[in-house]
Amino acid sequence: MQINLRAPFVLIQEFARRRPKGVPANVVNLIDERVWNPTPFFVSYTVSKMGLWGLTQTLALALAPEVRVNAIGPGPTLQSVHQTPEQFRRQWAMMPLRRPIGVEEICRALRFILDAPSMTGQMIALDGGQHLGWAQPSGVAPAAD
Repeated sequence: MQINLRAPFVLIQEFARRRPKGVPANVVNLIDERVWNPTPFFVSYTVSKMGLWGLTQTLALALAPEVRVNAIGPGPTLQSVHQTPEQFRRQWAMMPLRRPIGVEEICRALRFILDAPSMTGQMIALDGGQHLGWAQPSGVAPAAD
């Protein structure tokens, strides 16, 4: 909770307080696509990311109109230290698009958010369709625990 929820909240509060007034600004949180399709695995992580998603939406209202607050929710991007390469491959192969999410895609989504002045309180899910629950439904354990 401290890293995924409290730290972003404190940082965003300080950013909002210290930023030059009258200049449009952006906050983009990295969440997790699982906030739209939660699982019973990794409970504290999931709850903290769901809290950050709620914070994103709430601060989008509280800091408007000068600060826009959005999020990116990536799916499997980098292999976990607890996964073998084969486990990671199986994890992304179960997604509808059957490919991992590239870091470059996340950067392009960030650029899109920064270039979309009417967007606030939104999350872009870059998850190969995983939030749809197609091949790996919510109650199924991920490839590596």
